[in-house]
Amino acid sequence: MPMRRLAISIGNTSLFAGVFSGRRLTNSFRLNASELVRLPGRVRGPIEAAVVGSVVPALTEDVLRLVRRTWAVEAMLLTATSAHGLKIGYRRPRDLGADRVAAALGAREKFPGRDIVVVDCGTATTVTALRGDGTICGGAILPGVGLWTEMLAGRTAQLPRVAPARPRRALGRSTREGIEAGVFFGHLGAMRETVGRVRREAFDRGPAMVVGTGGQAARFRREKIFDALAPNLVLHGLRAFAAGGKDR
Repeated sequence: MPMRRLAISIGNTSLFAGVFSGRRLTNSFRLNASELVRLPGRVRGPIEAAVVGSVVPALTEDVLRLVRRTWAVEAMLLTATSAHGLKIGYRRPRDLGADRVAAALGAREKFPGRDIVVVDCGTATTVTALRGDGTICGGAILPGVGLWTEMLAGRTAQLPRVAPARPRRALGRSTREGIEAGVFFGHLGAMRETVGRVRREAFDRGPAMVVGTGGQAARFRREKIFDALAPNLVLHGLRAFAAGGKDR
């Protein structure tokens, strides 16, 4: 029987988790940090192994402890310095976030041998260049689309907080429409420029594919910025790390 493995990515805004039966993702969900106690109920059933990646150190041990107490398994922890099989081109490899390592692992498994630019649209939007030989060349980090609206509302006297949405036009005719247009098309333009420069610098204008992932990526589905959308890339990367190529 395929192994049931729990993969958990601890992000700045939410906890993203999935249950795998072998290589197949059977269930995935997001929880706020305050909803951690709901994790066992969302998993539904026994777990034989678990793996965690985290960019929030303050929550890491709480999650590891909950997994240990609930399913009596010791979760593997993915970090930049783990034996994941990737080469990290950072000057200080340990500085690379576990979420970017996991996304790169997921991209490498899904698109083996390809040069890839992974665009992970979450609280932050990260752009990561991954060569077909498994080298993470580097990349860029910019505020996620949701942070744009929060910064406008938090740092101005009269601008309202507006939920990110795709407007029909860039020419807004109210304050709300103007914010929607500026946030959406501004972020889209920032991603296009960043992805283009990263691709040129990492692959010398070669035919690298652009893969979108993360909770906000689907907002940009219609904009022809991604060659492929893979919303669960981080979970698949965590599973691939934990399995070491041995999943049935």
